[in-house]
Amino acid sequence: MADGIVIVGLDGVIRFANPAAEHLFGRSSASLIGTTFGIPAGGSNAEVDVIRPGGETVSAELRVVDTDWESEPARLVSLRDITDRKRAEERAAQLERERRARAEAEAANQAKSEFLAVMSHELRTPLNAVIGYAELLDLGIGGPLTAEQRQQVSRIRASGRHLLGLVNEVLDLAKVEAGRLSLEIGVARATETADAALALVQPVAETRGINISASCTGDPDAVYSGDEDRVRQILVNLLNNAVKFTETAGQVRLECGVTRQPDPEARLAQSERWVYLRVADTGIGIPPEQLSTIFDPFVQVEGGHTRPNDGSGLGLTISRRLARLMGGDLTVRSELGRGSTFTLWLRPADRALGAAERPRASIEPSRPVHGLADVGESLVHELEHIVASFVTRLRNDEVAPGARALRTSQLADHVGTYIADLAGVLIAVEETAGQPSTLLADGTAIQRVVAERHGAQRARLGWTTETLRREWLILAEEIERAIRRRSADVRGRAFTEALTIVSRFLEQAENLSCRALTRTMMESAGTAERSSDDDPDGTASALLGATRTDVEER
Repeated sequence: MADGIVIVGLDGVIRFANPAAEHLFGRSSASLIGTTFGIPAGGSNAEVDVIRPGGETVSAELRVVDTDWESEPARLVSLRDITDRKRAEERAAQLERERRARAEAEAANQAKSEFLAVMSHELRTPLNAVIGYAELLDLGIGGPLTAEQRQQVSRIRASGRHLLGLVNEVLDLAKVEAGRLSLEIGVARATETADAALALVQPVAETRGINISASCTGDPDAVYSGDEDRVRQILVNLLNNAVKFTETAGQVRLECGVTRQPDPEARLAQSERWVYLRVADTGIGIPPEQLSTIFDPFVQVEGGHTRPNDGSGLGLTISRRLARLMGGDLTVRSELGRGSTFTLWLRPADRALGAAERPRASIEPSRPVHGLADVGESLVHELEHIVASFVTRLRNDEVAPGARALRTSQLADHVGTYIADLAGVLIAVEETAGQPSTLLADGTAIQRVVAERHGAQRARLGWTTETLRREWLILAEEIERAIRRRSADVRGRAFTEALTIVSRFLEQAENLSCRALTRTMMESAGTAERSSDDDPDGTASALLGATRTDVEER
């Protein structure tokens, strides 16, 4: 029989044991016969543990029935080995406990992610209020500030913006984990996305004295399928990290192209080709033991309370998860003390772009801003025409009805000076190869002064913030139209890059002008209130109320 059988007398002594019982107990029949076999109390069926001589434990199912043995009353004990079944049950129970624990953990994590994802408005609103009121104080709306007070307000504003950036990163991660981050998958050029990211980070690199350059293979197939805004976000994060962890006079390089052999460590589906965008630097590098955790949340290369670079440690985590949501990946290779290389892998587009949409031939690595001087020269030649068109459109615009009664000199104001300086900055950018210089610093300082004086002059004319913003929009359109008219004189990617740089300068100038306009209006309103104890027609009060409303809306 497969079951172990032992015959036990009423005195509890074993009288017989079959071969299956010998195997079960790990003893011979001779050693079993004559030994005491305890019968468990409480019934004829039970589960028992049998301990073999070597200490091994075997689970057995025991059944007892009455019988006769050699004409004397006895008990027949059947023992069936159920060790495998018990272990399987225990494993199943353990798996069920682990499943429940994992489900509870996932539910808790999902609840956390959902909570953070819906807290966007509640967290950002008070932070924006802190930043906004700090800016209002800096404008002098609450009264003149001393140099020390202005410095303290500036610190409040900088700290608020830093905190807002950290909150945005946490919320982005929460949206990814909660599955609430939507992507707009489309077809885009790798070269143009690289250019856009580079233009955003280049001023920071120039400030730190770091040489930042780009080079693409020029392959017309370097067209990827993904969310262009999110890809640019990933590249900006990688470039910012590269600049942050690279010493002065170091190198940061952005490369892009198409390959059939992606990095082995990349988690990618089967595909014949992959589009890559690679950011390499000559910075501090990453220790080998940290390479496996660098993409984990809240992990930074330099930890501790005294680390020189701040941040939440979420940028790389979000970047990799965004890359994988688009069907790609983000990998890293690094050597301590010699720099790091991060590579973003993206799916190639299913369709090729048309001839008019094809990427430009290449990005020149040695002169990433080659051709900007041509754009600057074209603005100088078009200066008179730009100002004339600007004044004409301003006179006929419905947003500025009072413009028709103003002289040309009043409408043109500082526009000619601003355009001339903008052209000079573009020329200086190419001549200095994008490196920091006094020419660039002086040019941006002049633009700041011009923008602020322009806003103050418009305030004296009684213009509103809406009118002033409309004016800057008209100027931006006329400048872009002038650049496009002479686009044949511009080489390579300088045309698009020039439009990007000009757009950024105009945006900064518009904000400066609006601040100056608001500040001037508030000062005028305060002067009017102090100069007259009686304001029967309510002119000053109306002006003050309109200004406050405009500030709140802005």
